[in-house]
This record gives sequence, C-alpha cells and structure tokens, in this order.
Amino acid sequence: MSSDYREKNKIHFGLRYALNGLKIAILSERNIVIHFIAATIVLIAGVLYSISVIEWAILFLTIGAVISMEMMNTALERALDYLEPEHRPQIGVAKDISAGAVLVTAIVAIIIACLIFAPKILS
Repeated sequence: MSSDYREKNKIHFGLRYALNGLKIAILSERNIVIHFIAATIVLIAGVLYSISVIEWAILFLTIGAVISMEMMNTALERALDYLEPEHRPQIGVAKDISAGAVLVTAIVAIIIACLIFAPKILS
C-alpha cells in the first residue's frame, strides 16, 4: 500500500497506512514481536504489583519508545537494503548505528523496569 495520500482525507488514510505499517512490522519482524511479548509481561507485572499512575505513564512511554525505535530501525534497514542491495561498509555502519539506538533504548527500558519493580519485589 502506497502512502501517497496528498489528495485524500489525510487523517483517515494516514491512520490506515500507520496501522498497516504496524501490522507488517508485527507479522514480519521477530524483534518487534519479542518487544511486544516483553511489554505484555511488564504490563502484567504492573497489574500484579499495583503500580501508581505515574509509574504506568513511565512504563507506557518506555514501551512506546522501545517499539517505535525498533520500527524505525526496521524501516531504515529495509530502505537501505532497497536502495543499495550490494553490501557496502557505509550502509552496514548506518544499520549498526540504528541497531545500537534500539539497544540503548532497550537498556534504558530495563533500568526503568528495575527502578519501578525492584522495590516492590524486594518488600
């Protein structure tokens, strides 16, 4: 599905393309599925440990950041693979940096989860 919706209802078509992108990511990218599974576990833990509204907000922002970053990494990789099908060191570096950004976001997410859940688990 093309995302060229200049002459149409931008909100309606933009939402449709965004949902299609999310669907494609979930159905085709193992890492995004892993992030969704981790998010589900964290959300269940949030219910079990009765976290505060602020903690919920922090968790949702963190989950959104990790999944969004993984989707951006996937988009960049696919675009670069299309634009330059041959292996080029510069393309590899760009992909590695993008994957590193996902890693940093995931590490921060783990730290945030530990800060929220460790005191509850230890008490």
